[in-house]
Amino acid sequence: MFFISITFALLYLIFSIFISINWINDISCYFGYFLAIYLVTFIALIPGFNYVFTFVSLLCNKNNKKICTQKNEDVTILIPVYNSKKCIEETIKSIKNQKYKGKIYINIIDDGSTDGTLELLRKMDLEENIKLIESSHMGKAAALNKGLQCVLTDYVITVDSDTILHPLAIQNIMNKLVNSDEKTVATAGCLFVKNAKKSFVTKLQEWDYTLGIFGVKMLQGNYNSTLVAQGAFSAYKAEALKKTGGWQNCIGEDIVLTWELLSKGYKTNFAQNAIAFTEVPEKWNKLGKQRKRWARGMIEAFKKVKVLTSRKLNKKSKILMCLNIFFPFIDLALLIFVPLGLILLLLGNPLLIGWISLLVIPLGLLLCLLIEFKRKKALKEIDCRLEKRSKFAFIVYVLLYTFILAPFCLIGYISELVNFKKEW
Repeated sequence: MFFISITFALLYLIFSIFISINWINDISCYFGYFLAIYLVTFIALIPGFNYVFTFVSLLCNKNNKKICTQKNEDVTILIPVYNSKKCIEETIKSIKNQKYKGKIYINIIDDGSTDGTLELLRKMDLEENIKLIESSHMGKAAALNKGLQCVLTDYVITVDSDTILHPLAIQNIMNKLVNSDEKTVATAGCLFVKNAKKSFVTKLQEWDYTLGIFGVKMLQGNYNSTLVAQGAFSAYKAEALKKTGGWQNCIGEDIVLTWELLSKGYKTNFAQNAIAFTEVPEKWNKLGKQRKRWARGMIEAFKKVKVLTSRKLNKKSKILMCLNIFFPFIDLALLIFVPLGLILLLLGNPLLIGWISLLVIPLGLLLCLLIEFKRKKALKEIDCRLEKRSKFAFIVYVLLYTFILAPFCLIGYISELVNFKKEW
């Protein structure tokens, strides 16, 4: 399936290059060949390649029959907590409401909270299976590692303090991990937005999580190469975590950990029916800060994990990782292309509107339709329905969302490349 998808994407790329030659020549008359080739490559050719590759991969994927574990394995949930007084009770309640027959242990690691979170947890009537671990403020990675030291079960799940779980979330993520082959050591859960109706910014992110992030996870999961088993909700085999050394103290601790596991020859996948809801930034500046951190985390992973030289890393994972190298170039191209294109268009010159750039839009919409179909099917299995999403937010998401976030991402890439001071 992987090589079929790559073949179709390459054929599309060759076709695109052939019919874009005249367009490149036209642009070069105004801006020179270098900028013309750069813009066409990263605005039209590479995005089109990615869309075709993803579409064919998802279209060809055969849905595996649902397999339930014969034995519900005991599992320990790690919840790193820092200034989470407003949301931690709801998170614990959602874990208590899980329809899972195995034993669930909970390690809550307070990372030096200053808002009364620790006092609240001490007053709560915590059951015997819940352990409260106190720590000075050392960061999320250190808190997770401290919790990992106390784990006695074979399986570990990480849950953020602002994340709530669907009642079948643990059952489904454990079904996926336990029934995968022995080399699969991590399963990413499926995250959606908890505070979607708070602002227009959260409404945009709702589309991002249900289309963009969900689609990417599903694509990578098909190839046992999920590149980020996100800390907000993922399951792991405890032995593999401990052998790898747990989480590193860095901006993108979950990205680096996942890439470390893959580089050692392990596999990772995605449980699309293991649903959790997490809080997302409600304001533009907070969203920008988050995406800056995510972008920096990706560059950090390239620096810390020897992706290109690892002999144990399988070819599919390596190709998927290397596709990320294009992201900074695409973001920069967007920042040049969109303002320049609009100015020229207002002046009556549609120079930057070419056949290939126009073709990328219907390709993207077709891919969105397929992802939406797959997502609805996954949620129907567990009788989970999302509220109606804003149509206007969808239009903005398709046309401008990536452009709006591009400058923040670029700052993140550059910050890590030049080793600016890290801020969590």
